[in-house]
Amino acid sequence: MKSMRSLPVLITGVLAVSALAGCSQNSPDDDGVVELTFRQFDPADQVEGLVEAVDTWNADHSEIQVELETVTPNNPQQFAREANSGSGPDVIHMALADVAFLAQPRVLLPLDDLMASEPLDSADDLLATEMTVLDGTTWGVPWTADTMALVYRPDVLEDAGVTATPETWEEFQKVAERITEDSDGAVNGFCFAAGAQQSAAQWFPINYYLWNHDSFLIENEGGSWQVGVTQDELAETIDYFNTFFTSGTTPTSMQSLTDYADPAIAAALDDGSCAMTYMPPAAFRAVRDQVSAELATAPMPGGLVDGSTHLGGRALGINANSEHPEEAWEFITYLMSSDTFATYSQYPASAQTLTELEVDPTEQGFVDQLPHAVPFAKYIGAPVTTASLQELVNQQFSAVYSGQSDSQTAAKAIIDAIEQGLQG
Repeated sequence: MKSMRSLPVLITGVLAVSALAGCSQNSPDDDGVVELTFRQFDPADQVEGLVEAVDTWNADHSEIQVELETVTPNNPQQFAREANSGSGPDVIHMALADVAFLAQPRVLLPLDDLMASEPLDSADDLLATEMTVLDGTTWGVPWTADTMALVYRPDVLEDAGVTATPETWEEFQKVAERITEDSDGAVNGFCFAAGAQQSAAQWFPINYYLWNHDSFLIENEGGSWQVGVTQDELAETIDYFNTFFTSGTTPTSMQSLTDYADPAIAAALDDGSCAMTYMPPAAFRAVRDQVSAELATAPMPGGLVDGSTHLGGRALGINANSEHPEEAWEFITYLMSSDTFATYSQYPASAQTLTELEVDPTEQGFVDQLPHAVPFAKYIGAPVTTASLQELVNQQFSAVYSGQSDSQTAAKAIIDAIEQGLQG
């Protein structure tokens, strides 16, 4: 069994990318060594384990040497420009949502022939292939996966007599309210970043709630995009989240926050004044290291119901200009293996590889939920962008929280704006 470890923040050996770096430089040298370039976009302080994995590859494969480049933040446009001009790295790390943008013959190499000749051990159980296989052509392979999980203080729940984390949204609201009431307001049952900004993290539980209740902001019906929720259903969703504020279960100060790992949330977890929140894996690890008390994770409400939570993550692809696609594919198969994830602090997008990892018990909620999560693919390709939906929803929900609007008015504003956007 391989172990997944928390990683320190210092990192060495990651090279900054040069825009002139190109596949044309990767011919075998005089002693027959193939040199590949692998570009990834996560911050350097989050990829020490990946550096270690690449170093291990290089130590074990003297005939194929890999140089790791880091470009951050993610910039798929830069890679597209380089590939279109015949340059760029051999292996590229992509956000799942960027694969469709990069799926062009001059940019990415279709992988179907390589996959047929050298199949992946995990090919049959990869998550999110709907994001990497377009019109029957495979442009990338899902590599890492993440989602939001419920984060909680076990001791706070135990003090409130809660013996198990809630499994439904309705039960979650009751438990959160009870924790606050039983503590006379000293403990907030639920803390979440409810800001109006486009980047505010309330976007995720709002969608989880909708999806778990068989509603969607938009949906594609036979190639025709349409609103997937009624005004009453959306107003009920707004009322659900607003009740956390009106009942005092969530402090109104959360209405100014955007980040799920905001210092105010971390501090409330630390001093026990917050019982439950939600975070993705990287944020959870960072907060766990800051908090003196024990933290744990569980699936989100409805998180074990297929399609009720989102699946984020990254994919791997090969530059269409690479002079060594077979060697690049060999390296990708290594990156997909449990050997890489033994040091790289991410979750694999392979359900099989996930079962081969020995995960920190505090992160079990992510492991349990990931196989049931789905990408935001249901929103991708619509005339209304996901970013526009996020900004619209966050603004209108927040307007109700602050008393500037009511749920029916906000729901109508959201639906009207979506319908207008869908009409072009």
